[in-house]
Parts: sequence; structure tokens; C-alpha cells
Amino acid sequence: MIKSIKTKREQIEDYTVQYKKHPFSKNIKISLKENNFLLVTMPYFCPYKTARDFLVNNFEKLKTFKFKNKILDKNVKTKFDSLILLEDEILKTVVKKGVVYFYYPKNLDFSSNLIQKELKCAYLKALKIEAKNYLIERLEILAHKYGFKYKKVSLKNQKTRFGSCSFQNNINLNINLMKYDFDVIDYVLIHELVHTKIKNHSSAFWAEVEKHCPNYRILRKKLKQN
Repeated sequence: MIKSIKTKREQIEDYTVQYKKHPFSKNIKISLKENNFLLVTMPYFCPYKTARDFLVNNFEKLKTFKFKNKILDKNVKTKFDSLILLEDEILKTVVKKGVVYFYYPKNLDFSSNLIQKELKCAYLKALKIEAKNYLIERLEILAHKYGFKYKKVSLKNQKTRFGSCSFQNNINLNINLMKYDFDVIDYVLIHELVHTKIKNHSSAFWAEVEKHCPNYRILRKKLKQN
């Protein structure tokens, strides 16, 4: 798995709080993922109570934070141009032959919540189309090339995990991988394929990843930075 293994959720006031134990975390970290969604990342062996106490002690300060929504502009593109923006009289999204057409009125502010909300939905539809066309086939190619076997693959839209592999060797992939360079995508796919044989992040696991992806450390860093 790329991200944490153990998760837990609770509601504190108006906030949904998700705790995640991450094998590479060294400290407790709190981040605001949406206006009312807090993600608490902690070392794998850190007790939930310790992380919760840390959250509670800093809660008043956290309530002053504001989530900055990313604004998509008129030049937004997907990897295979599955999203096309066009001016029109009305705001609408049409999917036709594997292409998402986003129509927007030119007299409306493009950064308005109305347009941005519709555009983000259209963008996700395009990512899903491209993920279905590319990720599934690419995973199969890499599995055949390096001698891995898996049962089935599913695509999801997730906030914090790029991929996972179950004990039954079912692989989940995040459609948001389509925002990354092809070599970064390959790293994630190889990472999950190696998990079909090794269900942990031991030195043996990373040695196997490196055998098929020699520059995985650089690619992993690029993935974390974005």
C-alpha cells in the first residue's frame, strides 16, 4: 500500500476527523483537507488516544484555518485531452464517445462557485474515463512484463491513497493518478504489484520494487511533493 494501513473516524463539533496510521510517519500531523474534514496522520505504533489528545489540545487553533479551494482555469487539461471546454449559453456537461464536454456561459465569472463546482465534476469524469482506458491496461502490461498476478482491479476517487492491494490480491487504484507523469504512475502500479507477493514494507519489499523500478526513490518523492 502507498498510504496508511489503519484508519479511524470520529465527529468533533462540526468536523469529521480521520486518523491514519502511516508506516513512514515520524510525527503526528494534522491537515485540513476540506472545510470540515481534518486528517490526522500518525506513526504506525502511535496510540489513537495520543493523536486525539494532540488534536484536542490544538483544536481551537485548527478552527481558525481555512481550506483554500483550488481554482481550475480555462486551460485545464487532462493527459489525453478527454475534457474539452466550450463557451455556450448555459452551464452543462455532456459526455460523448469518451470525451467530456464542459459548456460554460461567457458572461459568468469563471472562478464562481457555480462554475467551479460543475467543472470539477466534469474534470473527475474525464479522469475516470482516462484511468479506465490507461491504468487498467498499463497494470496488465507491467504485471505480464515482470511476472506478477492479481485477481481484479478497481478504480476509485480517493483523497489520501494512490493505491492498495488486498490480501486476496485485488488492486485498487486512484483515478487521480492520471494527474501525474507516466513514470510516477508506473511506480505506483509496480508498488501495488509487488504487494501481491510481499504484504509489507520490509527491506525485501523495497528491494523488489527497486528491481523493477530503479529510480523509485525519486518518483516516490515526486508523488509526496504533489
